Amino acid sequence: MKKIISVILTLLPVLCWSQFVDYETNKLSSEKQFKPVLKSLSALQNKFDQKFIHIALAVNDTNTYVSGSVKYKLLAKSNLDTVYFEFTTNVTIDSTQINEQNSVYYYSSDSLLVFPNVTIEQGNEFWIQIWYHGNPNPTGFMRGINNTTNTVYNQIVTWTLSESFHLKDWLPCKQDLTDRLDSAWLFITVDSSLKVGSNGMLSQITQLGNGKVRYEWKEHHPIVYYLLSFAASKYVEHNVYAHPSNYSDSILIQNYLFNNPQFLIDNTWNISQMAPIFELYCAQFGLYPWADEKFGHALCPVGGGMEHQTMTSLGYLDTWLVAHELTHQWYGDHITCASWQDIWINEGFASYGEYLYAQELVSQASADVNMANCHKRAKLEPNKSVYVPFADSWDENRIFSSNLSYKKGSAVIHMLRYLSNSDSLFFVALKQMQTQYADSVITGEDVKHIFENVNGKSFEDFFNQYYYGEGFPFYILIWQQDSTITGLDNLKLQLVQWGSSSNNQLFTTPLQIKVSFTENPDSVIVIQPSQSVQIFQIDVNNNKVSGLTFDPQNWVLDSLLYIYHISQDVEQIELDDFFITLGPNPASDNLNFKYSGPDNFKGIIKLYDLSGREMLSYNIMSNNEVIPLIKLKAGMYIAEINGNHLQLSRKLIIIK
Repeated sequence: MKKIISVILTLLPVLCWSQFVDYETNKLSSEKQFKPVLKSLSALQNKFDQKFIHIALAVNDTNTYVSGSVKYKLLAKSNLDTVYFEFTTNVTIDSTQINEQNSVYYYSSDSLLVFPNVTIEQGNEFWIQIWYHGNPNPTGFMRGINNTTNTVYNQIVTWTLSESFHLKDWLPCKQDLTDRLDSAWLFITVDSSLKVGSNGMLSQITQLGNGKVRYEWKEHHPIVYYLLSFAASKYVEHNVYAHPSNYSDSILIQNYLFNNPQFLIDNTWNISQMAPIFELYCAQFGLYPWADEKFGHALCPVGGGMEHQTMTSLGYLDTWLVAHELTHQWYGDHITCASWQDIWINEGFASYGEYLYAQELVSQASADVNMANCHKRAKLEPNKSVYVPFADSWDENRIFSSNLSYKKGSAVIHMLRYLSNSDSLFFVALKQMQTQYADSVITGEDVKHIFENVNGKSFEDFFNQYYYGEGFPFYILIWQQDSTITGLDNLKLQLVQWGSSSNNQLFTTPLQIKVSFTENPDSVIVIQPSQSVQIFQIDVNNNKVSGLTFDPQNWVLDSLLYIYHISQDVEQIELDDFFITLGPNPASDNLNFKYSGPDNFKGIIKLYDLSGREMLSYNIMSNNEVIPLIKLKAGMYIAEINGNHLQLSRKLIIIK
């Protein structure tokens, strides 16, 4: 590596020294020289830590053109002769400096490499500044820098959205979840008719003359790269204040809204709910992490919202959306997933914030509807996990899967609350996440360990089954109560289960069953599954059972297919008694197969004679099949069916 760099440094002063660069002419030859270097770009970014960023850009509200500079304070983790940033193409680099000295750079293929005049030694802090201008090229839908119009209120906005890999679409950067900036300044120059919302506190608005002003925002707290943002438009400012019970002062909620009188008329209720939601979360999660700065919203034409630190970008005002994005200030911003594989920590908790908002500020019925919808959406993905597999960790559609990261993620947190057996312990765990991992990253394993420490029990099986594991369980519940000479017998339960995914066939989460009696109040019992088919004996003190309700409060993500009351003694009842019809029996020329289970059947049926010889093999590819028997002789056969996690055997008579 050192040898390659030494050769490059002898060539590049002609190509890329400060702003005196004939970039296009020499692009091909310089790329040829740099191929060995480009292979090691990721290693180059690990050679420094980010300390501070000063963004100084001029923008407008008519297009995405930007001009200005970004200045970083960095710390060398090893001897450094190359500084690497990701940066979009389609932008012109004007010049670069390291420690206020003009420097050589290379810029191509979303890569910007800047070379110090002398090696920066390990442990030294240094400054690097990059001047540029142009219309950055976005690499994702509504990502990077955007200029779009809200057609309802007829307002155009220039705004940024950088999650997950798109800060490079408008700013030279290091996109590393584990390397937070210690602080950030965002100085945005615009026409005096515009306002700019951004991170931190608005330290001042500087009048520059010629109809220009500079909004100077300063974020004094650590911040993850993708949370840096600004939004510029002809906003109207409308502020409210929250008064958390665990804070002696008020906290500003600073809102940059569409400058249309109808907007305030349409959103009076939504604005009135901002402070109550904010105060609720301060009580449930711990004090707002940036109480010494502000919280706020900047409206922009995005489809939903984005949890930019201290100032959420919102496409519209809605209390559910406000609740979701506000929860992110704690879960996503203050603590952040350590990799995109654990995006659940961001999106699952934010989605559960919606449930908490409904439960405390709307009604329990509304919260129940919210969780039922989470379960419904999660069941649309029967073969996938909340945890994002490594192979999918660069796929934004998978990372931000609404069914998995959001809805199933919320259901998993709801089950953590259930398994905590105490709301006080559950919220202790949520707050401990905030204190133990403040301004840092956290993994799913870290969350598991916190809940284990707070509750004093293992959550290993639960995480393996519901977080890392795919799908959810199907259940059948069979119950029976016999009369005896001395009265009524125990309640006998048989629980049958299997997983929606063939990779995850046993779920051991305790299940609540509400037992209703003919003459006494209902009682809730808890059974602990440990096998795919399991018998439970429940002492009901000679009370006659009239019915059962499975998981009456809908705590658990599952699919209950049937509750059966039978009169005979409960034995190991085969699943085919519920799902598979095979007949007629005796059969002649054809055998009819019918499957009535919760999924689509794919499998095989084989017929054996009594000596064990295979006489027929037929692939079943649908829930209804007609199986020809013309070639078989009359006699007794054994029919074996394999498919959809079922292995069944039946006697069959064929007559001719």
